[in-house]
Amino acid sequence: MPERVKQAFGILVERYQKQIFSLAYRLSGDYDEAQDMAQEAFLHIYNQLTKFDLNCKFFPWVYRLAHNSCVNFIIRKNKTNSTSLDDIIEIAPVSLSQEKNPEAMFVKKEEEVLLYEVLRDLPDHFRMPLFLKYIEGFSYHEISDRLGLPVSTVEARLFRGRKLLKQRLGQVLSKESKELK
Repeated sequence: MPERVKQAFGILVERYQKQIFSLAYRLSGDYDEAQDMAQEAFLHIYNQLTKFDLNCKFFPWVYRLAHNSCVNFIIRKNKTNSTSLDDIIEIAPVSLSQEKNPEAMFVKKEEEVLLYEVLRDLPDHFRMPLFLKYIEGFSYHEISDRLGLPVSTVEARLFRGRKLLKQRLGQVLSKESKELK
């Protein structure tokens, strides 16, 4: 790697390390894991630098890449986020038991894992707004700022994303019920 590139990337890391670490920590809830996630996010950003469109704002692009990297890290680790998924699960055709018995807790955990798997497979333009809204709890305006999109586009992507998520969860659950028969 040329020295100029190393120096420029060092400046990028220095400038955005607090925001990226904060994002990773909000997603993981664990300091050490957030450090690993942030480091992996910066590696991902570095590998994608040649794809940056100079006509776009830089920070929303960096944030989007870092968020995707962190979410993928969590999914790979099969680690459940400390934030409740109840808001997302409400839109899905999944009935969660509110009981505290071990069986109900196991079923809830299985449904959360299934939800993450289906969510992970959604296209980025739907997955990102859904994660920001229902996992991180951002408002439409905050999502708009983070992703560099108009609020109306965020609203449309959330609407279509929820619809697609519900449809795909229905397909997966239908397939699983047929396999059990």
